[in-house]
Amino acid sequence: MGSFIDKILEHDIDSINDDLPRRRVSLKELIAAELPQYVTRNGETSAFHKEEIAKLGEIVPRKFHGDIWLPIVILRRIDRGPGMHTVTGSKVELFLIQHLIVGDVDLEWDKLPGWEMNDRLARPHVQILRRELPSTTCLGFTMSTETNRGKLE
Repeated sequence: MGSFIDKILEHDIDSINDDLPRRRVSLKELIAAELPQYVTRNGETSAFHKEEIAKLGEIVPRKFHGDIWLPIVILRRIDRGPGMHTVTGSKVELFLIQHLIVGDVDLEWDKLPGWEMNDRLARPHVQILRRELPSTTCLGFTMSTETNRGKLE
């Protein structure tokens, strides 16, 4: 019986995540694009706000533009308890979020190599992040990253 329920839950969560990107796009590519956009898992096109891309282009040093892939995917982690999320992405993307958006890191970009990553966000931080970067972040849902690893790639 548990297996049947697990299959139903997996299908429902998979359907909820249809608006996640099929492939993310680098900030470098998006700055140069006339129409910055990405394709979702269900094949629809989703546009980025040009102002948001420009803002990120100013915040992030140019040498890291190729290391920021958008949209940044924030996963609601049901297995980690109420209101807990994780960020899927590179160290540079996590640094951007923690340092500039959430304000948890007191480092400058040149200190990035020695920075210890933290991929966890609480609901209030996600709300701030989504308010600051509504088109360059997206929310997904998962029971556990172990069973869903690879579905976002």
